[in-house]
Amino acid sequence: MKKIPILKKRSVPSCLLPVIKNLLLSVCLLICFTGCRKHKDDTSASQTHEFKGIAVINDIGQILGTWGTEDGDWGTDSIWSSGEWDLLNFPDSISMDGTYVKDTTGWNIGPGIHEKPYNIVITYPNPVNNKLTLIYRGLGLLKFKATIVDKYYNRMFTFACKESGANFYVDLSDSTKFQNGTIYRIYYSLSATDSLNFYKGHGDILICKDHTSQGCEKFVP
Repeated sequence: MKKIPILKKRSVPSCLLPVIKNLLLSVCLLICFTGCRKHKDDTSASQTHEFKGIAVINDIGQILGTWGTEDGDWGTDSIWSSGEWDLLNFPDSISMDGTYVKDTTGWNIGPGIHEKPYNIVITYPNPVNNKLTLIYRGLGLLKFKATIVDKYYNRMFTFACKESGANFYVDLSDSTKFQNGTIYRIYYSLSATDSLNFYKGHGDILICKDHTSQGCEKFVP
């Protein structure tokens, strides 16, 4: 009977063991890093922001009440996320030269520009069909910036000017941008030399083609 030779198990030289271990560790770390990064990118791409209510405003700028959960519309925001700051970081040709803010002693309960009144910036009507009026009131010669965004923080409209006060119209008739029954958010800021973004805030608007309150209110969560 022919004998079958027995193959001897070859051992890995001890000098190569650290190299192999380091190589395997590097491969594992690379796989983990790639997986985490992909998850982060997917999460950020699908992020949405909830706009849960509006301040109801008539055709002459008077606030009549609220629908849904209104969260500080047309006031001033003390804190913004980095994503919210980025929304107003669009290029414009308006300089800060000559801008100033008037003495604001006596605003609310304390002195200085950190005590801010309500409704320095406001839009009307709300709900709105296709033409929105946006105004801000004079506090000196100021730089004003505003943007309208959807729930994904895509900019639908941007505006910048330098005036002591402004009153202008925004055309919302493009249904590819502004969809019926949808709430959008306006972010705005006022700045002067040495007082960058001293007043900032937001307000939500509802696009509604219905001409009745009942027909529009159904779109608010």
